[in-house]
Amino acid sequence: MNIQEQPINSQQMSYEQFQQQVQQQQEQERIQAQQALRQVGLDPRSQQVNSIVMELQSIQQELALAENQIQMQMDAQKRQIQAIQQRLTQATQQFKTSAVSASATTQPIQTRGFTQ
Repeated sequence: MNIQEQPINSQQMSYEQFQQQVQQQQEQERIQAQQALRQVGLDPRSQQVNSIVMELQSIQQELALAENQIQMQMDAQKRQIQAIQQRLTQATQQFKTSAVSASATTQPIQTRGFTQ
């Protein structure tokens, strides 16, 4: 086992040695991670493409959410318009009913002996 593969034991070394060993281990892990990414096709170029794809997916989700919100607003406004139309229809019916009943109960004006 070389020094980079040994577990870090801070009791056997100075602070500077410990820091150096931690940095070496982190660098080795970073290199291994990059190699692993390259092996699965995620080299820097692939990472850039993957990042763009993720951004496009995020934009697509945001667009779908915005479309859904607009659709919900349109549906709410349509229901509001329908309610107003229904109120208008009811008011019109009430007016017609009132006009018919008023004309049925209204008697002609009688003249009391006045002639022209």
